[in-house]
This record gives sequence, C-alpha cells and structure tokens, in this order.
Amino acid sequence: MSTEEKTGGTGRFWLVILILLLVFGGLFLVGFLPRLHHKKELDDEAQQQNTAKPVVTVLPAKAAPDTTTVTLPADLRSNHETFAFARVNGFVQSWTADIGQRVHRGQVLATIATPEIDQQIAQAQANLSLAQSSYNRLTSVSLPGAISKQELDAGKAQYAAQQAVVRQLQAQRGFRQVVAPFNGVVTQRNVEVGTLVTGGNATGTQLFKIEQTDTLRAFVDVPQNFVPGIRRGLRADVLVPEFPNQPFEGRVARDAASLDDQTRTLRTEVVLPNRGGQRQLRAGVYAQVRFRLPQTSPSVLISANALVPGIDPKVAVVQDGKIHFQPLTLGRDFGSTIEVTKGLRGGELLVINPAETLTEGLAVDTKAAPKPSKPAGPPPAKPRPNDPDAPRVSSPVAK
Repeated sequence: MSTEEKTGGTGRFWLVILILLLVFGGLFLVGFLPRLHHKKELDDEAQQQNTAKPVVTVLPAKAAPDTTTVTLPADLRSNHETFAFARVNGFVQSWTADIGQRVHRGQVLATIATPEIDQQIAQAQANLSLAQSSYNRLTSVSLPGAISKQELDAGKAQYAAQQAVVRQLQAQRGFRQVVAPFNGVVTQRNVEVGTLVTGGNATGTQLFKIEQTDTLRAFVDVPQNFVPGIRRGLRADVLVPEFPNQPFEGRVARDAASLDDQTRTLRTEVVLPNRGGQRQLRAGVYAQVRFRLPQTSPSVLISANALVPGIDPKVAVVQDGKIHFQPLTLGRDFGSTIEVTKGLRGGELLVINPAETLTEGLAVDTKAAPKPSKPAGPPPAKPRPNDPDAPRVSSPVAK
C-alpha cells in the first residue's frame, strides 16, 4: 500500500469520527437545551411562587335586613267558647237550638223536667206552713210569762230556716232552663228529648257548646330567639290552605309574658275579625301565622364557609391587603348563612374556605368569589301556598 492510500484512509477515518461527533453533539444539544430551558422556567416559577402573595377568595359580609319573616303553626279558636251543663238532675223535656243555629244571650236552649225537685219543693212548702203556724201561735200568746223568750226565738228561727229551704229549692228549679251565656253559634248538641242529665260539669255531661265566631283567636308558640320582636299591635297574616291567595290580617292582642320552661316558647294570641262573607273562617281549622318581626339589634350575615375551623368562632378578614382574624358572636343559623351579632359591621371582605396556612398579618391578593351556578335540569317546583313543610323562617340572603 502506498503512502497516499494510507494518508487517504486515515483522513476518511477521522472524517467519519468528526461527523459522528457532530451528529452526537447535535443530538445532545437538541435534547439537553430544551430540558435545561424547561428546568430554568420551573425554577423561576417556583421562585416566583415562593416570593408571590397567596391568592384568597373573598366574599363581603352583608348587613341583615330590617325585618325577618317567620311562619309558625297556629291553633285557630273562637273568641269565646264554652260548654253548657245541667245544674239539676232530671230528664230533657225539650230543646230549641241545634248545631249551626245562632243564639242570643239568655235564649233558652233546653228545658229539663225535675220531678224530684218539684216533690222536694212541695215538702219544703208544707214544712214552711207548719213553721209559720207554730210561730204565729207563739206570737199570739198575750199572757205574760206563758212563752219564754227562748221559745219565741226558736220558733222564729225555724220559720226563717224553712223559708231558706224553699227559696233554695226554687232557685235550683230555676236551672231547669239551660240558657245561652252569650251571643254565638251552637256548635255541639249532645241531648235528645228524654235524655237523663245530672247536674255538674263532669267530662261528657255537657249539653251544648256555644262559640262566638265573629272574632277568631290564633294561638302561636313563638320560639325564644324571635320573642324580642313580638309586641302588642304587631300585624300578622293568618294563612289557611283553603284560601291560598287570601291572607287574613290580624293583630297581636296579648302574650303570656313568660316563656314555657319546657319548650322555651312564648304563647302569643293573634286576634282577627271574621264577620260573614264567602271567606268566613271556621274555628278549629289548620292555620299558620306569618310575622314580619323587626330587627331588634343590628346584625350581619356571613357565609358559613367563612368561619375558621376551631372552637371559638372567628373569620379571616382582609384589611389593607393583610389577613386579620376577627372573633365573632354568632346568632341564628340559616344553613348556608349565619347571623353575626357582634364582631362585624358589614362590608368586610371575608376569606372563603380559609386555609390553615393563613397567619395573622400575612399579605395576600384577593379575588371575588364566583356566583353560584344554577343547577342543571328543570327548576325546582315552587312551594305550595301555606305549605306546612315550607321553611318557617325566610332566608335573609334573598332580601
């Protein structure tokens, strides 16, 4: 082999090596440089995250409305109602008033035959006649000393006692007629002609029930947290399912002035007029009473998600771009919303779902909480008028 051939072969060898080195170098640069650039971006992003302010979602606290609507079940009764009982023993001789009939005060409802009392009166009158005759004989004696003062007094007392017995029996016989105690309507009649009745007010012995329905009374048990808003003269709407679009206006007439120690509720009476018309209410129907109670003290409404987990209630407030933990005094719980009676004035930016990493004085950036999206599907059905299963307290957030 000549020297030129050796030189040419060596040159080709190094040329191939150089080409391979260039290829591997190019591949290295193509794979390494992007990774190096990506790593640098990650480092820069991590450094930026370490030095950047955390972003928190905030929602402002809202002042509570001036009034709260509360709907409570009620017991609807007549303005006056009473049972008529027999005061004497006997048999029903006749009755003159049936259910649904309007009666006036003093009107005779039934007449009772009292043969036993009649015989007792006859016997008492006979004894009275005898006592009167005896007393007259004593007083007719004119001979001095023939009748002692004691005998004369005894005869006079016996005569007076028999008079009292006759008057007592006659007064009892006056109760033969059962009369209406006031103007009203007969709502029960439990007697027929010939019914044996016994004087007294034992359960089941009532002859009639009379009610005055021109004015009705709705009795409501108001929970303790709504009691401060109850006052005399407060307007209240009485709701009856049979009249879904016709609330009946009433007024608070009185309350018990003391809460029941078992239920912690205040017995409240709402009076409403009920005079005639096609919309006349009936005593005893199921009803609800709707109060619009004025706010007795200023309060603030916050989202339940704004509370910081812990024993003592508090929220994270963003003030001048920094976190401040504010202790609270909570009031009523409306589910997704909570009432705050002390600690906030309204308008403060509260952190929603505060993280455990938040600390007092931490600088943060804020973003507004998104509005809740409407659920998919058809809208929920509207509640039925006067639905007993509807919420009893209106949501203040909707106002």
